[in-house]
Amino acid sequence: MNKEELKAVILQVLKDNKNEGLTSTQIRNILIDKGVEFNMIEFREVLADLTREGKVKKIPDYQSKKFKFFYEG
Repeated sequence: MNKEELKAVILQVLKDNKNEGLTSTQIRNILIDKGVEFNMIEFREVLADLTREGKVKKIPDYQSKKFKFFYEG
């Protein structure tokens, strides 16, 4: 799977969970459950690219001590 395809799949996952936001681990687990093949380096790069492009918002969740990602469409 190339980066553009991975971006599209991640955006769809975030759209489907628009109101709650997801950690990168949750996004990764959903992709694995869907049978999407990717490597972790590309996954992190794509998530960072989407954040820089403004398509995804990254907000700290102080309770879980992780960042949550939200779809910004």
